[in-house]
Amino acid sequence: MITGSVLTLTAGLHLVVKIVEVKIFVSCFLDLNAGDMNTSRQRHAFTLIELLVVIAIIGILVGLTLPAVQMVRESARRTSCVNNLKQLITAVHNYETARRYYPPSRAADEFVTWPVFLMPYLELNSVYDRFDIKARYADQDSEIVRFGMPTMFCPSRRSPEFLSVSERNGEHVGSVGDYAGNAGSTEFLNVTHDWAGFTVRVDGVFNSGLDVQNPVSMNRLVGPERGRYRQVDILDGVSNTIFLGEKAVSNLFLGEPGGAADNCIYNGDDPGTFMRVGGIGLPIQHLKNVSPADFGDHPQWGSFHSGVCNFALGDGSVQTLPTSTDEEVLRRLCSRIDGQTVTLDF
Repeated sequence: MITGSVLTLTAGLHLVVKIVEVKIFVSCFLDLNAGDMNTSRQRHAFTLIELLVVIAIIGILVGLTLPAVQMVRESARRTSCVNNLKQLITAVHNYETARRYYPPSRAADEFVTWPVFLMPYLELNSVYDRFDIKARYADQDSEIVRFGMPTMFCPSRRSPEFLSVSERNGEHVGSVGDYAGNAGSTEFLNVTHDWAGFTVRVDGVFNSGLDVQNPVSMNRLVGPERGRYRQVDILDGVSNTIFLGEKAVSNLFLGEPGGAADNCIYNGDDPGTFMRVGGIGLPIQHLKNVSPADFGDHPQWGSFHSGVCNFALGDGSVQTLPTSTDEEVLRRLCSRIDGQTVTLDF
């Protein structure tokens, strides 16, 4: 399609050139026949109608090529998004190699989240050192939480300068993000919010840390963060399990907490911001402008790409799934322990 538009533009410009050449030829021919060789020649200028025709042709050609230009730009943005997820999943595996566990989505309620834990494995040590890993988000440096991790932003949606509008409990605002950890299938999306809890056995990968492994005393973690799972715990196999993906965010409520689930990506107080689930009753969101309750209460995957959403699997690959992906297929990909494999042939 892009090649066709370029060929159309080339042919159109060639037509315009030919029109100009014909006009010049006719002008010269008329001058010669008029016998004005010994006087200053009077060139026949373009008429208004001729100029309008040329302008109309150029306008039509530009209109034909704009969609192709937009497609090229979106293709570049999607490629950048895929590269972000590749860097993030590589950092996840480097973290697991160094720490023997995958990072938790958050160690405890109101504490910092998995993007902070990955910073040393994304060459962001100087930023990581300014976070107090054992402290709550509310007690972090108000300036450092504004730092936008480049790998956390999909260029189809926004840039790293984007900050949250407010935080759920009035904490200082901070940088947002476009990717979330896989907290499992909709089997645990219930009234007790087990998918985001600290005690119940669930089927995700980026779940909250267990409270017995991440004790808190005097509003501080007693030790470093501890994840729940190792590679051997991904029973379905890493090539069949989503680790990270693009999260659905309403264009009408960007940067807002609560139902919109788009507050600071480092704030562990609002789990829908940094964790998502998928499966029966919770497909990949294909709309960009929807009610905020669809995300805080129903933490869906989704993107600003047209008709697709990018996911990083545990084997290090990044898969682009259509938003029409069957809910059962999505459930299997989000659960690490259901014993069912998936063939991706999109």
